[in-house]
Amino acid sequence: MALSEHEQRLLDEMERSFYQSEADVMQTVPGARRRVSYRSLVLGIVVVLVGLGVLVAGVAAQQLWLGLIGFAAMLGGVMLMFARGSDSETAEGALGEQSDAPGGAGASARESFSERMERRWDERMGGDR
Repeated sequence: MALSEHEQRLLDEMERSFYQSEADVMQTVPGARRRVSYRSLVLGIVVVLVGLGVLVAGVAAQQLWLGLIGFAAMLGGVMLMFARGSDSETAEGALGEQSDAPGGAGASARESFSERMERRWDERMGGDR
């Protein structure tokens, strides 16, 4: 069923406002497009486990200073897990970097979600935009 001219204009206006609000959100959220560094995640988990072992050893030996060192190591490991690496480091280990999407030769491997959806929308609408 075809849209009337008024409905088409209203739809275009809604689409433009949606894209504008999406761009505003992406600008206000710092680091929204960065990916998790799996190297930091694995290293952080290892440090947390070592810190947990030191904490348990400190409690078993009734040594407060050893327990505090274990707790500090666990805290450092958690901070390391949530740390973001550089862009080149995260791009090397990021899952989903290769794009198997049927987009032809123009499809980029680093296309954002909104760019992919816009490209797919344009393909469905016949590319007349």
